[in-house]
Amino acid sequence: MAIPFFRKDRSKPEAEPAPKQSVPTEGTHDFTTIGAPLGNGHGIMVEEVGGATDSAIDEAAMLYASNQLENAESVLRGLLEGNDQRVWHMLFDLYRLSQREANFEKLALDYAMRFECSPPVWKARENNDNKKDKGVSRPLVLPADLGAGIGDKLGLVTASLQKGSTLQLDFSNVQTIHGKGAQDVADMLSKTRKNKLKFQVSGASAIIDLLKTKMQSEPGEQGYWQMLLAVYQLLGRHDDFENLAIDFAVTFELSPPSWENVEAAVEVAAPAPEIPTDAFVLSGVISEASQEQLAKLMQYAESHDEVVVDCSGIIRVEYGYVGSFIGQIMQLLGTGKVITLQGQNALVHEFLRMMGIDQLAKLVPAKLV
Repeated sequence: MAIPFFRKDRSKPEAEPAPKQSVPTEGTHDFTTIGAPLGNGHGIMVEEVGGATDSAIDEAAMLYASNQLENAESVLRGLLEGNDQRVWHMLFDLYRLSQREANFEKLALDYAMRFECSPPVWKARENNDNKKDKGVSRPLVLPADLGAGIGDKLGLVTASLQKGSTLQLDFSNVQTIHGKGAQDVADMLSKTRKNKLKFQVSGASAIIDLLKTKMQSEPGEQGYWQMLLAVYQLLGRHDDFENLAIDFAVTFELSPPSWENVEAAVEVAAPAPEIPTDAFVLSGVISEASQEQLAKLMQYAESHDEVVVDCSGIIRVEYGYVGSFIGQIMQLLGTGKVITLQGQNALVHEFLRMMGIDQLAKLVPAKLV
């Protein structure tokens, strides 16, 4: 199957050629095929239908994808006077990903003076293999259907946090609760109290009303009672907790959980949509060595019509491998999937956009704060 390889602004006249950079020539101009065959005669051919873009932002993104960090930085620094915030965000991410805090902080000062607003804040790139997050905030948006499989997903999030971290727990999307899912949430809240995590909570009133409704329709299901007790504890609602604990003891002839004197959660408005809890996670440098990750993505997609990929852990998409990456996306599109790539850093985002992936999948870059 041959498909056009889309580019932006075809109708615009060509700009003056940019200064030559040391960019790999393969795939840069006049390529006709990209990516490996998918088997059974269904290989994907991507055809270039026009000249390559001369955008300097695209050039910087391509240099970064080629692991030419110094050249990418040079191009980006030359574009700062243009006041395009995409350039600043790319440079912030380049410094963050290469662990150059001093350069980041100097750029942040220039940013604040130039745009008269608060600059992004330094946060070291996480090393998920060697250490846990410490003293950071982590969003946890619970899904619409709180079922039996939620326990493992909750465990993945909470296991990455240490004492002093803040968990931003959002109940706003929950529409359906099952007994096992409610018990898993109650157990999670109990464990995180022991780890002395701090909490911000959204959608508390709605989840309390939903739990009360479930307790009336299924009064013998302990999970709903346990979760409501845990929510009251979380919010510091002592009287509601004690009244419910008495009813629990009478109903089940069991000792209820005991009240703990811990810091109550802060109730906040529901945040902007975050990456779903069940999104598939890609991480590291996406290259030939990522085939196992991408194979697992294909397996994940089999049970999801809407495929959301958490790209927040991607450092770089290797220039020479992007064709194969496009091939994987095209294969998913061929089976009717809707694809969202979400949370990618600014450098990866601009590279994916430049390569036309925004015409195959929805791209939602990370917010730089």
